[in-house]
Amino acid sequence: MKRLIEKLQSLQNANVNLVSQIAEMFVPKFFNKGLLLSTPDHSYPELYFIEDGLARGYFIHEGQENTSWILEHGFILPTTSFFSFSQSIEYINFLKDSSGYALNLIQWNEHAKVNPKFSLILLEIYEENIQNVKQREQMLRIRHAETRFLHFRNLHPELINLPIHKILASLLAIESKYLFKIKRKYRKQ
Repeated sequence: MKRLIEKLQSLQNANVNLVSQIAEMFVPKFFNKGLLLSTPDHSYPELYFIEDGLARGYFIHEGQENTSWILEHGFILPTTSFFSFSQSIEYINFLKDSSGYALNLIQWNEHAKVNPKFSLILLEIYEENIQNVKQREQMLRIRHAETRFLHFRNLHPELINLPIHKILASLLAIESKYLFKIKRKYRKQ
């Protein structure tokens, strides 16, 4: 729970008491490699935090999986919107055995009715997610594949050498064979 508490403490509206209350609401979870956590047809109103592991979000277009994001630790939001009930085309699965926590957003909402700071914390979590989405969108606008790779490597060096080459190629929108060449070129640097 160390990473979860550190993450909660880093939020601007957090205080010791609030972090303690929120941390107590999270339920420990273990996610097996290959587990499909969420699909467009099936999503729970849960906020997940991955303490240690590897997960990805992806969507299917013309029969091909397209990776939207990859993370080793951090928050995973529900694929179906909790507030607007809008539908999603995203799938979430685990690429290795992972440990983390889950918190039911209905329970969170009940706490927020009593203490508005809960809403501010959740807003910060969602806002951080929006910033991550913007960052990925900006990365994908970098036209040159090699420059895009270097940009991603600078932001996420821990993900570059994981054994998920095809998934990384999908995330970076670079054909797998070209990504191999680019990785080889920069391996020693």
